[in-house]
Amino acid sequence: MKLFALMAAMLVILPGFNFVYASGNEKPVIFVYDGDAFYSLIATPLSFHLGNVPVLLFKNDIKRHENFLKKYGANDFISIGGKIEGGKQFTGDAAEVSIEIAKQFYGKAGKAVVVPYDNYSLSLIATPIACYLNAPLLVYKNNSKEIEELFKELGIKEAIFIGNVAGDGIHLKKPEQIYDYIKSIKKIEYIAITNPNDVFMPSIIEKNHYEMNANIRNIKLIFLMPINIVGKDEKIFSIGVPDGIRHIKINVSSNQGIIYAYLYDEQENLITYSNSMACGEKYCYLDAISLNHAGNYKLVVRVFNGIEGGYFIPHGFSFTNAAIKVKIGMEKLSSPRYPLLHISKLAPLLACSHNGMVLAVKKDISFAYTAGMAGGAWNNRFLHASINSIVNETVEKLANFLNGTHAKYAAIVGDTNMIPMFYFPSPNNDSSVGFGIPSDAPYSLNYSLAIGRIVAFDDIDASLLIARSIFYDELLSSWAKRFVFIFGEGFGETGGIFHQIPYSKVVRKLGFDVSLYGDARNDRHSLEKYNAFNAGYVEYEGHGDWFWMFANIYTNYYNNVDVVHVKKYEMNPSVVLTAACLMARLDGLPLNESIALAFIHAGAVAFIGATRETGKEAKLDWIEDAILKNDTTIGEAFILSKMKEEMPTKMARVLYGDPALNPWQP
Repeated sequence: MKLFALMAAMLVILPGFNFVYASGNEKPVIFVYDGDAFYSLIATPLSFHLGNVPVLLFKNDIKRHENFLKKYGANDFISIGGKIEGGKQFTGDAAEVSIEIAKQFYGKAGKAVVVPYDNYSLSLIATPIACYLNAPLLVYKNNSKEIEELFKELGIKEAIFIGNVAGDGIHLKKPEQIYDYIKSIKKIEYIAITNPNDVFMPSIIEKNHYEMNANIRNIKLIFLMPINIVGKDEKIFSIGVPDGIRHIKINVSSNQGIIYAYLYDEQENLITYSNSMACGEKYCYLDAISLNHAGNYKLVVRVFNGIEGGYFIPHGFSFTNAAIKVKIGMEKLSSPRYPLLHISKLAPLLACSHNGMVLAVKKDISFAYTAGMAGGAWNNRFLHASINSIVNETVEKLANFLNGTHAKYAAIVGDTNMIPMFYFPSPNNDSSVGFGIPSDAPYSLNYSLAIGRIVAFDDIDASLLIARSIFYDELLSSWAKRFVFIFGEGFGETGGIFHQIPYSKVVRKLGFDVSLYGDARNDRHSLEKYNAFNAGYVEYEGHGDWFWMFANIYTNYYNNVDVVHVKKYEMNPSVVLTAACLMARLDGLPLNESIALAFIHAGAVAFIGATRETGKEAKLDWIEDAILKNDTTIGEAFILSKMKEEMPTKMARVLYGDPALNPWQP
């Protein structure tokens, strides 16, 4: 049977293959077209009705899902809202799809939950009712006659009507009524905090695009400091930014080398920056919102084409003859609200998988925008107070929301624009690193809740992250008992000497296959050669930044584990633990340039890292001891570590992943 499941899982990725149920071994997956958010709401109770089935978002194909499908052993699928060849397909608008699914799967249901299409927020928080009553979720969209006929067909005797939907049954018109009803039928142990506004993008009022070209010719030697022998390594471009709400998109490409790009406003303030190690080979992308901050902005582009190394004695060379192309996109928006992820629709699925419910909060970072600014809170400390007030409002709402529950966990389901982090003060005055210390700590209610944040490159990655968490035990194989330690250079060796080498002996006694990678074999090529990321746990101690694990310092900076390469990996559902600066920073960056989210994109199930610079006390053994020795969930272990950590690590360190995940059961 295992062989059949494996063969079926491999066939799932072949064009034209139709899934079939294997008698007695059904492992279906629900694919949901990443369009209308109501498709995901409809799929959520169906997942539980079918016996807890993975729900995965898709756009044009399911290539990105192959890793999960093979490990899970899927042998059938249902597609909702979009077409995938084979399986059972339900297409049409959300109202039509909800009725067809009820007919196909629910038989004589006896119960139903009817939600209004014109009120997504109420529908979102009411979705768990359908899960807990084992009832279909029906979408009302001027289709009362069809719903009435369906009630007769399914023998509906008990109906819950949400919002202003009319009908004979129980009516829950306000959020408080919905929450009270859920608490009355379920012991609540988990809260998914999300922002329904994330499905509403601002309108684009006008678009402008243009290109600029240049050439950089430079020969440079490096010994202690850079010495230009021929030319300079940079070009400066002027970019006119009009008044109003402007979304600035800048693509920079080169025919060679590593690209660095920096955008400054007229007052020489750093607005945003990027490099090709975060984006793609010979390509980088910058993204920023300007709110009534007009002026002639300065784009500085630098190219390095060579080798650079040395921590105590920097050395290297660069020979550059690069053709540079800059593409500028300037969009005028109707609103400064700009969701980076549209994943509130996944919050009910995560919540109900842990006997929970959804807390919907509608305030987002756009409420903090004030006239005359560009970039965001990472480089504008004057925004911190207003953003913190938004967090405080949500925290107060969360505290009140817990009344009548037994919640131990809280997951933040959303990006940091829609559910912002709190900015703790920091003495740092370097805008390239970022002002303040962004933290999710306040959402833990003084560490009484185990917290984590569901965040990813995009909606599809987020659905895969949730699936890996919920079905983690079904994905396990021999890799889960491998523990990899990687330590960096340039005083990063201290982590190896004082923690990793001695702790590896502890881990080995617990039954793990242990590997250590330090100086001379911690570069990207060596780690890939030894398949270092094929493990249940990957721990890194060394230098870091938002786009790379900065391990290889002595020989060549550019042979490091960076976003460009990590996002191409095919990892197991690993737990990635880091004691390094900035590797979990998200603010001021496109999400797909984050090294933390690159690991999640590659298949990791959780990432622990810091949003800013850490201190020398950035230990990981407190977390590891709790997980490996005490049968503790990752969220509980993470919170326990907060009792011992010191600033700045105490606030800077965050968990990206499901806090209720228990990755190791001794």
